[in-house]
Amino acid sequence: MLNLYHFAVILVVLLNALPYSIQKPTNYEGTIEQRVEDQHQLYSILLMVLLFLSLLTTLTAWRLKVKQVRFLHETGLSMFYGGVMGVLIRYTSMPSETAIAYTFPINITNRTTPSTFYVQDNNITYAYKLSATYRNETPELPISELVDGVGFDPEVFFYVLLPPIIFYAGYDLRQKHFFSNFGSILMFAVIGTTISCFVIGGIMYAFVSKIQVINGFNFIDCLLFGAMISATDPVTVLAVFHDLHVDSKLYVLVFGESVLNDAVAIVLYGSILTYSPYSAEGVDTFNAAGFFRSVGVFLGIFLGSFAVGCIMGLLMHFTKLTCIGKYPLLETTIFAMMSYSTFLVAEAMKLTGIVAILFCGIIQSHYTHKNLSLESQKRTKQFFELLNFIAENFIFSYMGLSLFVFPYHRWNIGFISFAFLAIFAGRLCNIYPLSFILNRVRQNKISCNLQHMMLFAGLRGAIAFALAIRNTSSESRQLMFTTTLMIVFATVIFNGGGTGQMLSLLKIRTGENEMEENQETSVKSTPNNPNASSPNPDLSALANAWVQFDKKYPMLIVYQFLYLPILHFRLMCLGYCWLLSTNCVCFTLTPRQTIDHGSLIQNSEISIHDAERRNGTQESSL
Repeated sequence: MLNLYHFAVILVVLLNALPYSIQKPTNYEGTIEQRVEDQHQLYSILLMVLLFLSLLTTLTAWRLKVKQVRFLHETGLSMFYGGVMGVLIRYTSMPSETAIAYTFPINITNRTTPSTFYVQDNNITYAYKLSATYRNETPELPISELVDGVGFDPEVFFYVLLPPIIFYAGYDLRQKHFFSNFGSILMFAVIGTTISCFVIGGIMYAFVSKIQVINGFNFIDCLLFGAMISATDPVTVLAVFHDLHVDSKLYVLVFGESVLNDAVAIVLYGSILTYSPYSAEGVDTFNAAGFFRSVGVFLGIFLGSFAVGCIMGLLMHFTKLTCIGKYPLLETTIFAMMSYSTFLVAEAMKLTGIVAILFCGIIQSHYTHKNLSLESQKRTKQFFELLNFIAENFIFSYMGLSLFVFPYHRWNIGFISFAFLAIFAGRLCNIYPLSFILNRVRQNKISCNLQHMMLFAGLRGAIAFALAIRNTSSESRQLMFTTTLMIVFATVIFNGGGTGQMLSLLKIRTGENEMEENQETSVKSTPNNPNASSPNPDLSALANAWVQFDKKYPMLIVYQFLYLPILHFRLMCLGYCWLLSTNCVCFTLTPRQTIDHGSLIQNSEISIHDAERRNGTQESSL
């Protein structure tokens, strides 16, 4: 049976053979087809390397789970194997003979650097794309084609890898505990992330302006760094929490903060960018007009993205008025395409797709999932869980690769050290003051030990990396990227690996059966009178407002088409459903079924697909 040693031997053999297979001297008089074929072969090798890393990570994770080893999560394994692969690629692949670096001056007009450079020789025009800018130095050149090819377009992360991760976080939400603590989660995610951003930005600006002056690094750059590094991703900690069944309150606070925190960090990052043009004349001078415009942009983008996510989620919800549930494959396909299109619609409207697809997942989980056909329910959960696993492993594997193959690293030990100090200070100013305020109004207090654990669980991950790698064209951005990469490595390995020991040290209880509770468990408004209008004391104010919304618009839960109060809206939904159905729109509502209007999480048996599941039930046609 193959073990890790055999895989390592195979890997070394492949890496020693591959460079010679892809680095044949380029004949510039050759055919274009040959160049295309060489490029095709290069991409095949890169994909094979990433697939090999994912396979190796999965096999190792399986063995660790069998041995019940919890100090190393699959994300840490992905980074480790990616780093090993990066070392082998960087130091075993040699540049081709045509990879020659030329340095020559060019005239730039209007202070604009051309993105494409054309060179004409013997009636042949060559086009060169701008990869990065430097002041007085260049990276180590030449580099091999394999090393250069490993660098993916940063937009791949935002358009391909991040959407399934963010959507699954909302779709797989533990709704009962999440909405019971929704007010606290919102405060940690919005107010806490903003506090962390400005604390980190202030500390880093003090370093670059007073302790060690770094050219080109201004206050706006420090705030951008604070926004990107404030995005937490405690995937390793949450995996340990899940395995040990820790206190449900701790789990949902850490998980909920990380879910909404990612969205807030991305919007905050974009808002700070909008302030930059207003401070161009004086980068270290406060500009009131620019500040208020940035605040407006933050609120507009966040609320607009929230609205897009909710509308798209409800739009998919109304397809359940059709009979498409008879075809689970088509139903699952439409569900997946509508969910992903939420991200694209928001981006096309110049909003934030990450925020939109997150709230789309929450809406889909609350309204749509329970009324899918049984087979589609299983398929959608398993499909997005698989996408989430693959995307996370891919991103963390690429982090490991980037540590060695990224050619534009900027190493500044002082800046990196202060960055660790800054994120710790930002986390301190986030968790403890907000917990103190929340404990003034919460009935179920956040204990000191839980606060310590929340401080420890502030790992950085995919969102911080994706924001950092999106722009590496300047020295300051390259320094941000290198620092972000080191912070992600350190927090995932040390904080993630020490989660079990920290739980024991803080004496936080584990083994709760409630952690095994199905996420579809309903939250009743009152146990004896489900239709009571009094708010549920176990829910936050915002969650109770959602309960009232569900009671006011019950058609969103029970799908009773005649409940729709507005004729035009009714006709619009009917036309939309008719486009997606070859038969009549049908639903079933038997007299013995009851509706719990006070439930936040609806577990009613009412479904338009009951006719499919019960052969003896009479259908009503519209």
